[in-house]
Amino acid sequence: MQEEKVILVNENGKKIGLMPKMEAHEKAVLHRAFSVFIFNDKNQLLLQQRALDKYHSPGLWTNTCCSHQR
Repeated sequence: MQEEKVILVNENGKKIGLMPKMEAHEKAVLHRAFSVFIFNDKNQLLLQQRALDKYHSPGLWTNTCCSHQR
């Protein structure tokens, strides 16, 4: 399976290259990503707690869906 890569961007959002996802996260390099926020009719936000064994932000309360553009 091919290693997942993320789109690197500058401060203006302009694409400047690609990098393996893990490397970009380890080096905190700016890259494109998206999140989905789910609200109910009472304007309450659905959150979930990340698993404690996640490499990135373990145990953090966060949105329920996020990923990277391809």
